[in-house]
Amino acid sequence: MKNIIYTFLILFLGINSSAQEVINADLVINETPTIYVLGGIASVITKEDIAFAKKYNIQFHDFGCLAPANMEKYEKLNAQVFDQLNKEFGTNWQKEIRKGILGYEKWKKP
Repeated sequence: MKNIIYTFLILFLGINSSAQEVINADLVINETPTIYVLGGIASVITKEDIAFAKKYNIQFHDFGCLAPANMEKYEKLNAQVFDQLNKEFGTNWQKEIRKGILGYEKWKKP
């Protein structure tokens, strides 16, 4: 049902910041940790990302062509997931994650 509502919002309101924020709010609330990535016309989520997500029980959200209005917010959300991965899996996951993930390099710096 949520997917139908989101599709309606996107189609009839256009993909604007308020519709995007509604979608993003649900992604933040759901129980699977979400790593946000900046995409383009084509998805930037690779088969390696999918394997990583499955192995570490996370999900990726590709913003596609529309970058979020508040990039810093999503860098912080990603940092929370990175911290959670460290707590659950140690630092081994860091060898497997794609280095271009939003906020990863910033988080990695001491």
